[in-house]
Amino acid sequence: MNARKDNLSAYLFLFPALLLLGIFVFYPLLQLLFVSLNEWNILKDQMTFVGLKNYQEILHEESFWQALRNTVFYVAVTVPVGMAVSLGLAVLLNDKLKGVGFFRTAVFTPFVTSTVAAGVIFIWMMDYDRGLVNAALNAIGLSRINFLQSDKWAMWAVIVMTIWKQAGYNMILFLAGLQGIPEMYYEAASIDGARRGWQTFRHITWPLLWPTTFFVLVISSIFAFRSFEQMFVMTRGGPVGSTTTLVYYIFDKAFKFGNMGQAAAISTLMVGIVLLITWLQFRGQKEV
Repeated sequence: MNARKDNLSAYLFLFPALLLLGIFVFYPLLQLLFVSLNEWNILKDQMTFVGLKNYQEILHEESFWQALRNTVFYVAVTVPVGMAVSLGLAVLLNDKLKGVGFFRTAVFTPFVTSTVAAGVIFIWMMDYDRGLVNAALNAIGLSRINFLQSDKWAMWAVIVMTIWKQAGYNMILFLAGLQGIPEMYYEAASIDGARRGWQTFRHITWPLLWPTTFFVLVISSIFAFRSFEQMFVMTRGGPVGSTTTLVYYIFDKAFKFGNMGQAAAISTLMVGIVLLITWLQFRGQKEV
């Protein structure tokens, strides 16, 4: 009887959260799946059931596969490099030094800056004629690079901007993880003759920091797949589609070409890809 009463109490406490999840997550996902099975003309507000036609057409478009390749490349570079930069900053700023609060704030500030404003700053910095980056290249005797107009360099410019903006948020998470490691482990290692530095980081800090690292990995992967503002502000998906990711491709399909059915189909595929990657990450975490 007590067990049933406890279960009922638990469900009552969970009900508000489950209700919100149902309204704002599960219902929109069902609607997304429904729209993906229809041809929807938003101008005439007409919807015609076409089954899997939208998926078949999308999978036969080279532009979809290019957007998928761009997304995979963007995530594969942004996530590990961004995590490494954030972890390095967290380790450097974990010591109780004078003025460390100022540097932590300075590193975190880009994260709370508008993505549009950050994108405009990077457009100015990477300008071919007057940008600081090209001025520095010219000063050391290297050729100027038209970063945002080059299909070779445009994605790298977006990646650098993303890492710069996201580093502060991940650094705060790593800092919380570092400060949660009990000092007694380092004291015990010191008694055993271990030196502060790479030895203690490898054998103490890194293993105990793994839960935080895993959380940052999952969150960073999801953020990277959802990236849109950077491409929209800095490159508009170009040049020649070199920075068109899946989210930007969905935007084009829905609002440039008015094809809501195909946009919903791509969104459904992307949800499946993100869920699969997240599942693989959780499975790998259990093995670790």
